[in-house]
Amino acid sequence: MLTKFRLKYLTRWVYYPRMIARIGNSKFVKRPADTGSVQLSTLTVESIRENEPPMKFKCPLCDSPLSESHYHKVLKIQEKKERVQKGALDRLRKQAAAAQAVAATARSKQREIRLKAKQDVEAAKRQVVQVERKKSEIRNKRLLSRIAKLEQEKEMLQRRTNPREIGLADELVLVNRLKKEFPADLIQHTGKGGDVLHFVKWSGEDAGRIVYECKHTDRISGDHVRQTALARKTRDASYGILVTTGTRKGFAGLAQDSGVFIVAQAGVITLARLCRESLVTMAKQRLDAAAREAAAKRLMDYVTSPGFKTPVEEAICSAERARNNLVREIRQHVGDWQERHELYQTIHFDVSHVQRNIGRVLDGEEPLKLEKLKLEPLALPA
Repeated sequence: MLTKFRLKYLTRWVYYPRMIARIGNSKFVKRPADTGSVQLSTLTVESIRENEPPMKFKCPLCDSPLSESHYHKVLKIQEKKERVQKGALDRLRKQAAAAQAVAATARSKQREIRLKAKQDVEAAKRQVVQVERKKSEIRNKRLLSRIAKLEQEKEMLQRRTNPREIGLADELVLVNRLKKEFPADLIQHTGKGGDVLHFVKWSGEDAGRIVYECKHTDRISGDHVRQTALARKTRDASYGILVTTGTRKGFAGLAQDSGVFIVAQAGVITLARLCRESLVTMAKQRLDAAAREAAAKRLMDYVTSPGFKTPVEEAICSAERARNNLVREIRQHVGDWQERHELYQTIHFDVSHVQRNIGRVLDGEEPLKLEKLKLEPLALPA
C-alpha cells in the first residue's frame, strides 16, 4: 500500500530504472493496508513501466540504459573521476621525473667524482714520473761528471801531468796567476791574436810585451807554433810563449821554434819572470828597437842552450815529480781519514744498537736485529 505522498514522488522516480527496480520489488506491496491509503499493485507498476518514455542513453560504465539527465550526471561523475585520476597521474609523473632528475644528478656527481679521482691519480703518477725523471737526470749528470773526471784523470796519467798543471792551460787561470806574480804589470785576456797579453811596466812606462798562447792538447802542433809567432808579430811583442800540455819528439819541457818559446806549464812562470827581467833591463839601458830585438834573440839562444836549458828542464821535471808526490800523498791521507771515519761510524752504530736493546730487554720487549750500517762519506773542511 502506498500513500499519496509516496505516490507523488513515485511519479518523479519512475524514469530512474534503479528506483523503479526498488518499486518493482515487493517491499512496498507487502506492507499492510492502511485506512485512507491507495493500493498500488504490481500491475500498476508494470503499467507505469510500459508508459514511461524509452531510454536512449547507455551507461558508459555498465552499458545499462539511462535517461538523458542521469546519463549527463554519470558523465560528470566520470569526468570528475578522470580529472582526479589525471591529477594523481600527473603528480606521480612529476614525482617520477623529480626522482629521475635526482638520480641523474647523483649519477653525474658520481661520474665527476670518479673522473676527478682518476685525474688525481694520473696527476700523481705524472708527478711521480717527473720526480723520478729529475732524480734520474741528476744521477745521470753526476755519473757523466764522474766519467768525465775519470777520463780527465786518465789523460793526465797518460801525459804524466796533474790537475794543478792543467789549470795553467786555461787562459783565465794563467791571467790570474800572472796578476798574482806581477801585480805592477798589466795583464789582458784577449781570446784571439794571442790568448794573453803581458805589458811589462817599469817606472810607470811600458818596458815591453809578452804574448802567451795556451794550448791544452796531447801533441805540440806546428800550427800552434806558427800561430804564436804570428801573434808575437801582430802584437809587437818582444817574446812569444806557447804554453802547452802536449809533447813531441825531443821536447823535455822547454824549447825554441820559429822565434817563440815552447814551454810546459810547470815552467811558464819561471820563463815569464826571466823574460820580464830582460825587458826591464833593456828599458833601463834605453835600447832602441833593433838592439832590443838582438838582445831578445841572445836571451832566447841562451835560455834554450844546454847551459841554461838543462837545469831548467831538471827544475821542471823536479817540480812535476814533487807535485805528483804531493797529490799521491794527499790521496793516501784522504783514504786513511775516510777509513778512520768509517770505523768511528761503525763503533757509534754498534754501541747505540746495544744500548737500545738493553732498554728494550729491561722493558720486557724483544731485542732488535742488527741492521746494515749506511756509511756517510767524509766531508773535508773547505
